[in-house]
Amino acid sequence: MAGPGIGAAVRDDDFGPVTMEADREIPGVLRVRVHGRGGDAGAALRRWRHHILRARTAGLERLLVIRDLQGPVISEEELGELVMQLGRLDLHGLRVALVQTRHERHRIDELGTLLAMEQGADARVFPDEASALLWLRHGTD
Repeated sequence: MAGPGIGAAVRDDDFGPVTMEADREIPGVLRVRVHGRGGDAGAALRRWRHHILRARTAGLERLLVIRDLQGPVISEEELGELVMQLGRLDLHGLRVALVQTRHERHRIDELGTLLAMEQGADARVFPDEASALLWLRHGTD
């Protein structure tokens, strides 16, 4: 992925059959768009770890992830394990806005944000990017 303000696309089987684009065009925010096929908990863990570490490395505490995934949804058990493993990265102080474009995936993402909050992240799911950005900038815990 490219540096600040420059969009870049990455397609890597390690992240699953997805394309990820990241930019820092919004001051203080790492914005990531993920398109493709979901359902692989291991690939989802690797994607989330990548996003979180990239934000932390850049000194950013706000992460906007816009997801447009098709295919199966990971199970609640897999989600719990995924979030527990991400919690080892120290999520305290990280504000994560997740834009879920697929209605059928909204419930599992809501559960994921609740689990992430238990690990110290401040996370919410939104139906659109404008609402997510408003919360990232001005929302309260």
